[in-house]
Amino acid sequence: MTMPSLVENYRKKRTVTQLKATYSILSQAFERAKADYGDMSYWGLNSIYGQTSGAESIIKNVVETYYLPYINPVKSYGITKLKNIGYENDISLLDGTSASKSVNIDALSYIIILPNGAITSFKLDDHCDEVETDSEGNRVCISGRYYTVVYIIVDINGLKKPNTVGKDIFVMKLSNNKFGFYSYSGNFNKQKLEEYCTKGSTENRQCGALIQADGWEIKYDW
Repeated sequence: MTMPSLVENYRKKRTVTQLKATYSILSQAFERAKADYGDMSYWGLNSIYGQTSGAESIIKNVVETYYLPYINPVKSYGITKLKNIGYENDISLLDGTSASKSVNIDALSYIIILPNGAITSFKLDDHCDEVETDSEGNRVCISGRYYTVVYIIVDINGLKKPNTVGKDIFVMKLSNNKFGFYSYSGNFNKQKLEEYCTKGSTENRQCGALIQADGWEIKYDW
């Protein structure tokens, strides 16, 4: 193997190690919270889907009740923006374009630093049923947005570069009494995940699901 190939393989293996550690911390916290409080239907979260307000109070309760006691984070920023804790530029997709539609540094979320140094951001994901394009080419929601799942963004190496979705930034979620990597409706179809985790796709946030489906290996081109 050439030196560049060896370096890339090393980086991918290191990424997987960091990602597995972060996934384990969050997964174990979720399971411990379920052991103490029962499944999510007893957490007051079964009514998230369809709500249109109160996101900050909901996510504050989720993190402070069901996560912080089981994680002992290095630091808790509370409700703030990624931009306020050191992310000066937009987080990028694998092709270098902005990932602001899926990882927005200006969005409010509950941010903590895990014991392994990973920055973790909790927010509610929202959805729109009807979208139109205005005269300037912007996509506009005409049906009104509503919340669906607890959306968890993790930066496995903190503020260090490259700050790229699919390289050091991955997305997880809490939904239907389950914790796991983000994917559309929990659909872990390998072919679809491979399509999403490519340069040029706007859905690189599903790369974590592909890594797990591939037996905790990074096989895609990054």
